[in-house]
Formats: sequence, C-alpha cells, structure tokens
Amino acid sequence: MSEPKISVIVPVYKVEPYLRKCLDSIVGQTYQNLEIILVDDGSPDGCGAICDEYAAQDKRVRVIHKANGGVSSARNAGLTAATGEWIGWVDSDDWIEPDMYSYMLRKAREYGADIAVCSRTEIYPDRKVVRGWDEDLFMSREDALALLLNNDTLQNYCCDKLFRAGLWERIVFPGSGTFEDMAVMYRLFERAEKTVCLPESKYNYLQRPESIVHNISLENRLNHYKAAEKRYGEMRENWPELEDLLLAQCAASAVGLWCGYVRNPREARRAALPILREVSAFCAPHMERAAEAAEVGLAGRLVLKLIPYPTWWSFAFAGLVSWLYERKHGSPL
Repeated sequence: MSEPKISVIVPVYKVEPYLRKCLDSIVGQTYQNLEIILVDDGSPDGCGAICDEYAAQDKRVRVIHKANGGVSSARNAGLTAATGEWIGWVDSDDWIEPDMYSYMLRKAREYGADIAVCSRTEIYPDRKVVRGWDEDLFMSREDALALLLNNDTLQNYCCDKLFRAGLWERIVFPGSGTFEDMAVMYRLFERAEKTVCLPESKYNYLQRPESIVHNISLENRLNHYKAAEKRYGEMRENWPELEDLLLAQCAASAVGLWCGYVRNPREARRAALPILREVSAFCAPHMERAAEAAEVGLAGRLVLKLIPYPTWWSFAFAGLVSWLYERKHGSPL
C-alpha cells in the first residue's frame, strides 16, 4: 500500500522554552511522508526564528508567519495550507512519541476508520497520568459521538487524533479564542462513519498552570459554557438520543462557572451576573436529566444542586466546595 501524506499542523505562540522538544518529536517520526506546517502566530519571542531554522534543515517543514490572531486563526491558516490526505495536530508545548503517526495511520487503515485516537499521557509538575483504553475500541458514528460527549477519556482535543482530510472540508475554527476544539470536534465526529480509539499512549500533553484549561476567569469559563450550549442547539434535533449527554455538558460547564465565581474580581462578577442568570434559567428545567448523565463526581453533584439559584450564597457555597476539592485533588473544580 502507498504511504499517504500526513499534514501535521502546529500553531506556535510564546512557547520558546518548549518548541524544540516539540519539533524534534515531529521531524523524528518513523513515518516519513509528513508535511509539517508551523504557523508562527506573530510570536514575540524567538519562536519564529526557531521555526525558520527547522524549515532550513528539513524540506518537509513549511513555515507560515502571520500577524497575531489567536489560536483559531493560526489553525485555520494551517488548514488552508494543508495538502495531505490525513490531518494531525500538535500543540507547540507538547511532544509526541516517535511512532505516533505510523501507529495511528496503520490502525486507521486496518479498521477503515476516518478518525484514529491514541491514548495520551498528561504531564503534571509532580506526576504523569495516562488516559486511554485497554484495547482497540472500534465504534460507529453514534457510539463515538456518545463517547465524545461524555468528555472523559475521549475529549475535544485535536492533538491526540488523526483525521481523514476530507472531514475538514468547509470547517473552520471560530474566532472566540478559547475552546475552539469543542466548537468543531462534534462536527468532525458527525462526519466520520467509523472511529477507532487505541490503547498505546503516543501523545504527551504538558499541563502548564498558565494554559487555557487552568484559567478560572469567568470570561474563559463562559466561553466554555457558550460552546457547550451552542453544540446542544445544533445537535439536539439530529441526535435526540444524545440530548441528555448534551445537556449534561452544559450543566457540567455551569458547575465550573459557579465554582469559579467568587475567585474572580468584583467587576468581572458584576458583569457576568446577568449572563449567569440566563445560564441558570436554561439549565434549571433540565437539571434532573442532566445530573443523571453528567459524570462530575460527588463535588460536582453538590454544585449542580446550586445551579437553579444564581445568588451570592449559591456562589459562595460552590466556591467552598471547589476550594475543598482543590485541597484534596490539586486542581480546581
């Protein structure tokens, strides 16, 4: 069988201390037929020069230098430039195992899958956590969507996945700046007839305190909620059997808003309060259904009971629950 080209897209912005390790792991892949697209999103540090250095050394590397427009803009620029039959993504502060793309492509072709997902290793300052599957898991469209909406082992990341390029036709990342993966991932899984999830961990996901997933600002968490509610609105008619899961993710996102409220500045809280009342009004009628489908643990279930009440005591109690959770688990709820 011929070796199809894989386009690997890497958005780059202010990651100079991590970038060489990332790029070394890509150019050193055992699978050689790669098109490596580095999108320098106006990075103010030395990232642009490092990208040019790798392009000079390896003809497979292409560099796009652009004015800063955010990660969605960078990803869209990479997609426009990609010519491969398969699309892969790597975040520029992460790194991949040497055989990641040979492993994922082999399995995708073996199963006739449109998307292959590998297990991943999450790298924390004090520990490593492997998240994945015990064996190959080959799924239909509906089963893969349900697993994606559970948002547990299979999450809305681009970077631990290999996609058939045709899935990306007419899909662009939105300009919100955060949770852009969530806004497009379900559309890709809706298009994929078959998906395979794989047991071997091939992607190393660096957990930095300053990364967007650790940002507890109300603006950031509202962006997450809006993406979940928009997904619910777009999917519920075509996928009524998944409605409870869609609602559960809206509710789980609301839990994050309630938990983070008291930890934000007064002005941010005041500005967000009318929107949180709207969140409460949307979630409250569905809370019983959502609570049954949401996998948020005991602390999350306690906060779910507070969502119908967008008042100071509700936010204060949620903040206390989140503080206790963080003391025990090392990360905020």
